[in-house]
Amino acid sequence: MTSSTISSVTATIDHTTMTTPMAMSSTNTAMAMSTSTDGSMSMSSMSFHTSIFDFLFSKGWTPSSRGQYAGTCIFLIVLAVIYRMTHVLKHRTERYFNARARQFARNIATAHLQMDQNAGSFEKSAGEVTIGPERPLQFRNVRPWRVSMDIPLSLIQLVLSGVSYLLMLAVMTFNVGYFLSVLGGIFLGELLFGRFTSNIEGH
Repeated sequence: MTSSTISSVTATIDHTTMTTPMAMSSTNTAMAMSTSTDGSMSMSSMSFHTSIFDFLFSKGWTPSSRGQYAGTCIFLIVLAVIYRMTHVLKHRTERYFNARARQFARNIATAHLQMDQNAGSFEKSAGEVTIGPERPLQFRNVRPWRVSMDIPLSLIQLVLSGVSYLLMLAVMTFNVGYFLSVLGGIFLGELLFGRFTSNIEGH
């Protein structure tokens, strides 16, 4: 083997050795750029947008036309109205059960007063029996736990929480149409049922 041949082989090896790291570096750079691009695209979706092809709750619910997108928005409006209606239902049911418990307590207090006029725990005024104020760590005036009252309230709260989480997931898509539909439904629900939470008794 001549010296010229040896020099040529050495030069080829040196060139290959230098080229391989450069090629690997270029590949890694391209992969990093691709990852960065994917990351930026992922981050850009975390802002409000107006696409009509965002899925709702699952991939199976993905609008493919403007009509399906409008139907999805209408569904969110109805769901938000149901949320407000359930909130009002819970409020009125709880108020009704509390009124029943107070009436029951008054009946017991009246019976005790009839048996013992010197009972100091109750006060009779204008034909109505009321229970005196309680201390911060006392729970004397709390409604007692009853299956007929607390289970219905718990079921209503379960539905209320489930609907509210579904609305939250819809808003977290950052879709402007979905977001405005939820707000519109809450407004409409408050417009229809908000007055039922007001206590106007005695006015």
